[in-house]
Amino acid sequence: MRSLSLVVSIALAAVVSVACAACASGSYVPADRPTGDDAGETNGRRFDFVSNKPAEDEWQIRVTGSSMWVSYARDAKSDKLGSIRLTEAETNKLWDLIDAVNIPGRKQGTKDEDVGYVSLQLKEPAVGGEPSARYMRYMSRATENKQLIALATYLQDLTEKYKKERPSF
Repeated sequence: MRSLSLVVSIALAAVVSVACAACASGSYVPADRPTGDDAGETNGRRFDFVSNKPAEDEWQIRVTGSSMWVSYARDAKSDKLGSIRLTEAETNKLWDLIDAVNIPGRKQGTKDEDVGYVSLQLKEPAVGGEPSARYMRYMSRATENKQLIALATYLQDLTEKYKKERPSF
């Protein structure tokens, strides 16, 4: 059963990557290549929130700029609720809540398979010729961290507002 959940998680992550590429915010940065090809990349902040419950469901939310993408999976079934275009006020509040969790400053944490866990990934854009930075952290679903709880609650509120379904993190 765990291996099936892992396969579904990997498949959903691939779908999230493709879907977010289509709705990603940020600035287009051409790549300097000797062949003259311009593959380019989107240079902007990105945040991934994945809630894993033991032997139950998984919610995936990706935020890129003012776009939010939501997906849900239980066992072998998945429901891609799709993308949401957030208002400026919603975008600002959401990124303030993400920053309040201080993902880069946290220890990596561990996956709590008994209670479940939340994985948080933050991608910061490249600055001054440096490559982009990626931070992956894990927190138990049993956490009492007020910043994470506030962030999760706001993600639930936004999903319910736009998709008429409230995630159960």
